[in-house]
Amino acid sequence: MAETKQITWDPEADRRIKRSPFLMRRFIRKRIEERVAGRGRTHVTEADVDESASMYRQYRFK
Repeated sequence: MAETKQITWDPEADRRIKRSPFLMRRFIRKRIEERVAGRGRTHVTEADVDESASMYRQYRFK
């Protein structure tokens, strides 16, 4: 059975995601978590949100 790791969020990164449109939050959060997990990490930082903000430019993160 594959080991599943819980992804944790930096409080400031989480706050910034909550400023994105309600209907897009789940999608954006999932994409960021997938990118972080793909890099072998388990914690999302503001830098990860910044990186994603350039990809999802039309949504507010700041």
